[in-house]
Amino acid sequence: MRRATKAGFTLVEIMIVVAIIALLAAIAIPNVLRGRTTANESAAIGNMRALLSSLEMYRSVYQAYPAPDGTAFINSMYGLGGVPAGCAAGVSPDPDFGPPSFCRVLTNAVVQGYLYTFTGVNGLTYQLGAVPQSASTGSRSFVVTEAGLIYHCSGIVAPDPTLAGAATIDQAPKAACP
Repeated sequence: MRRATKAGFTLVEIMIVVAIIALLAAIAIPNVLRGRTTANESAAIGNMRALLSSLEMYRSVYQAYPAPDGTAFINSMYGLGGVPAGCAAGVSPDPDFGPPSFCRVLTNAVVQGYLYTFTGVNGLTYQLGAVPQSASTGSRSFVVTEAGLIYHCSGIVAPDPTLAGAATIDQAPKAACP
C-alpha cells in the first residue's frame, strides 16, 4: 500500500516565515519614517534660506522689513495689488520676491509637516519660525532672524519672539530653546 503524500506547509514553517517578515518590518519601518522626517527638516531649512533671501530682497527695495503680520511682504509679491483670493490655493506670486510656496509659508501655513510663522518688528527686525506639527514630521524647530543665521532646537518648541535681534550664535539657541 502506498501512502498519499500531502502537499503544503506545516504550521511551524508558516510561523517561521511570519516571524521573519515581522522582524524585517520592525527594522525597515523606523528607517523609512526617519528618512521622511529628515526630508521634512531639509525642506524646512531650504524654505528658511529662500525666505531669508526674499526678505533681504524686500528690504533692498523698501528699505525696511515687512509689517509684523507679514501681509506687506505677501502683498509686495503681487505688485502691491493685494493678495489674490486664490492665494492659499497656490496662485503664483511675482517671482521678484520668491516662489509660489511663500504665499502659504507667510500666512502661517503648514508646508511638509512644518508650521511657518513670521514676526516683524518695526521694520528693523524679524523672526521666521518653522515648527514641526508632530514628532513624525520633524524633530527640530528652526528659527532665522535678520542676522541671517538659521538656528535649530531639538524637540517641538515654539520659537521665542524675543529672539528677534539676537546677533550672535551664543544668544540665539539659549533664547530660542527653553
